[in-house]
Amino acid sequence: MAWIRDEDFNKIFERIFKQMNLDEPNSRSWSYGYSMITGPDGKPVIREWGTGLPNEDNPLKPKPFIPETPEPLTQIDIDQHKMQVRVIVEMPGFTKESIKITGREDKIQLSANDGTRQIDTEIPINARIDPKTAKATYNNGVLDITISLLEAPKSDNVDIKIN
Repeated sequence: MAWIRDEDFNKIFERIFKQMNLDEPNSRSWSYGYSMITGPDGKPVIREWGTGLPNEDNPLKPKPFIPETPEPLTQIDIDQHKMQVRVIVEMPGFTKESIKITGREDKIQLSANDGTRQIDTEIPINARIDPKTAKATYNNGVLDITISLLEAPKSDNVDIKIN
């Protein structure tokens, strides 16, 4: 076995650095890695390590997750026989304390905020309602609002004949 002298060892590294174009003065090295383990609650825990990349826009570093809050799914049922309107809104993840409902004769204003997500929407109702009679429940992410009608909704429908 032949021993490599320190001078030969340095020449080998200089040749490798020239091939990698790392001999210029502005080049920097970086390292990156991660480890993933299962936490005590059974959820994965990811830990990152390293010195980062030379520029600020690090493509290996995950971006923070910012959940989008789409408009909630809404279903409106008008029961003319019972003179009631039932509005069902799907909005999972909120607490009933974080939900605020206000009403007028033709719409309901709904807002909710849990710190990371916010909903602020108007739900138009095609009938005159009495907001003072509104009753609401929130269970398993579903908001259920029942309101009395002031008068039966007027129909603007036109019959169309089929040829």
